[in-house]
Amino acid sequence: LRDKRPPVPFMFASSTRAFAPRRSAPAPALRARRTTTATAMPVGTAVKVKSSVIVFHVPKTKGAATDLQGMQGVVDSRADDHEGIAVSATLACRVKLPVPDGSGKTFIAHLDEDELELA
Repeated sequence: LRDKRPPVPFMFASSTRAFAPRRSAPAPALRARRTTTATAMPVGTAVKVKSSVIVFHVPKTKGAATDLQGMQGVVDSRADDHEGIAVSATLACRVKLPVPDGSGKTFIAHLDEDELELA
């Protein structure tokens, strides 16, 4: 069978010297770090959910849909701040809300500032 195959062209040789050396791409420019700016709802602010937000992760509801509209809670942390550096976050506020069954337990929901108002 070896006699019937055509010879391998030089450019397909297994040696890496057969090819031209690769040019490396220029290093990307480093972006300047933005420091955190003052936000309308800092950590610890009491807030109320003003728009209809449906979540499925509320404890003791077994995955049933729960509407957060009208619930009051506290801003637990900010997702747009990482160690003092501003980062992009789709839902910037982590809000600690009470479980609706009255057990006194809480759960966390990620919400946008447009969905919240000061309580």
